[in-house]
Amino acid sequence: MTMFRPDIPAKCCAYCGGRDHDYENCPKWKADAEQQKDQRVDPAPSPAWRIDKPDKTAA
Repeated sequence: MTMFRPDIPAKCCAYCGGRDHDYENCPKWKADAEQQKDQRVDPAPSPAWRIDKPDKTAA
């Protein structure tokens, strides 16, 4: 007996290679995306300190 079922479209995840789900439904992709979202921290803008040098052209 073969498992060939042409009425059911084949599934293959482009992220993990699993054959029981599509990319959009990949549990590994969702877990990795959540982990990256948690690790992503927006850095506070650092103050732009400017050192003013004397203007040599001013008299």
